[in-house]
Amino acid sequence: MNRPNDEPSTAITPHPASGPGASARSRGMRFKLAALALTLISALAGTGLAYWLKPAAPAIEPPKPEPKYGIPARLFPNWGKPDFVLILSAQQHGYMLPCGCSSPQVGGLERRYNFMQLLKARGWTPVAVDLGDVPQRTGPVKLPNVQGLLKYQYSMKALERMGYLGVGVGEFEAAYSLARIEGEWAANNDTPAVLAGNLHEPENTFPLLKTMAVQTVPGCGVKVGATNIIGPTVAERIKDPTVKFERTDKSLNQLLKNMQAAKVDLPILLYHGSATPREDGVKEAIACAEKYPQFPVIVCLSEEDEPPGRPEIVNDPKSGTRNYVFRLGHKGKNIGVLGVYRNGPGNSAFAFKYQLVEMGEEYMTPKEQEGDHPIQKLMEDYTRELKDKNYLARYGQSKHILQALPPVAGLRNPGDGVPTYIGSEACGKCHVSAYEVWEKSDHSHAYKTLVKAHHPSLRQYDGECIVCHTVGFGYNGGFTDDKKTAKLKNVGCESCHGPGSLHAKNPKDREWQQRMNQPWRGAKDANAKTRAIDNFCMTCHDTDNDVTWIHNAFPKKWQKIIHTKD
Repeated sequence: MNRPNDEPSTAITPHPASGPGASARSRGMRFKLAALALTLISALAGTGLAYWLKPAAPAIEPPKPEPKYGIPARLFPNWGKPDFVLILSAQQHGYMLPCGCSSPQVGGLERRYNFMQLLKARGWTPVAVDLGDVPQRTGPVKLPNVQGLLKYQYSMKALERMGYLGVGVGEFEAAYSLARIEGEWAANNDTPAVLAGNLHEPENTFPLLKTMAVQTVPGCGVKVGATNIIGPTVAERIKDPTVKFERTDKSLNQLLKNMQAAKVDLPILLYHGSATPREDGVKEAIACAEKYPQFPVIVCLSEEDEPPGRPEIVNDPKSGTRNYVFRLGHKGKNIGVLGVYRNGPGNSAFAFKYQLVEMGEEYMTPKEQEGDHPIQKLMEDYTRELKDKNYLARYGQSKHILQALPPVAGLRNPGDGVPTYIGSEACGKCHVSAYEVWEKSDHSHAYKTLVKAHHPSLRQYDGECIVCHTVGFGYNGGFTDDKKTAKLKNVGCESCHGPGSLHAKNPKDREWQQRMNQPWRGAKDANAKTRAIDNFCMTCHDTDNDVTWIHNAFPKKWQKIIHTKD
């Protein structure tokens, strides 16, 4: 689960961008200055003035209080002022903002924007790049991915507002087809650049995607360049016949030449490969870092939601340089902040400091700034578009498992066919005590929480929210909208038990009683039954949407809604 505090910052030794000579010259100058200082101290010792040159004993400072709104005091200790900071992000997977159903949740583009504004207020200059895998592959709760491309478009708009230099493409973008990704963003927008560095003949297939993006950092003149490579394992998983890849080494050799021609000082590689071993033991991202020490900063895929707090260091014995491989985790929960310091004559070398920062609730927008917040406005535009274009109606309906089972022989109404949804009030006519328990639960007004939500509002028109706040959305006869299916608002009896019309008409039929309770009544023992119910509840109460559903919380929560047979 989420860390209670951000990882401590890591100081990273200098990276000579132009070979080891610059560092040697710097060390020589430091040695001379140190020798001169020692000579001066020796000379002053006979005069009794050496005392004034001794360092004062460090004062014990009380811990700094955390600001109400600002960068927490625990972050960036002893950083000074970097020449600029690199903002590293990756693998958003469609998570534009926390759902808001529980607290404290982490992540979200709005908080990332706020955090970057705080860096700017400190006088730091951010340069931002994203590995890619921005869109989602599937909708939540097994929904079809109806909103995926729209969410990608709004995510890219948010990254544009943040000033991102470039965003890579990966397996998740390719799942939509790179042609659609190109059309959704690159066709009409130059920034952030959509990067794909090792496509085969991109000028003939995807001419609007870019092989690299370059930016001169304001105030310090350092030229940053970013490119994106899809590694062999990910390339094998991309089945789009229109997408073909060049060999990684061929592409990177050419990209480095292009960066050299563009006089890039700090090359960044966005690499779609893992730093964890494959079945053959190869760590693709590490192998790439070892072969290409020219890239001091490499961002690669994370296999885990929660990333390590420090980069993996790869030393190059030939040049004496080292590069750093960063993993940022999933769903935009964390970003990496890399302080960049020029450390030598001109732009010949850099030193780095790094901190992994969790996008927690301390970066929520203050109320006094809510009226004119660019990312909040984008999210409002997003939900408004869902409403205006009636995205709820775009979700098809499929059979619930009870609707797919063979009919039960001997029912009083065999012509009724498959069961349909009847609503909780109809269930309550017979199951009186169970209905009373439900009425007192949060489930009974789940729909209202969407109506009352803000920043953004209009959540009741978002299918990815509706699916967990209504009965039967996405199933035949289930919720479609608040007018046609008003009786199916909120989380009701049939959300767990399935459509109940045939049971209501045949209440004594044991087959239908068993079918509507099968997920838990069919368990072999009490523990298996508890696990079955817990797992079913976590369809909606997953750890991203309900952060309280941890540490064996189910038994306590179950007590609030447990209901016996009437």
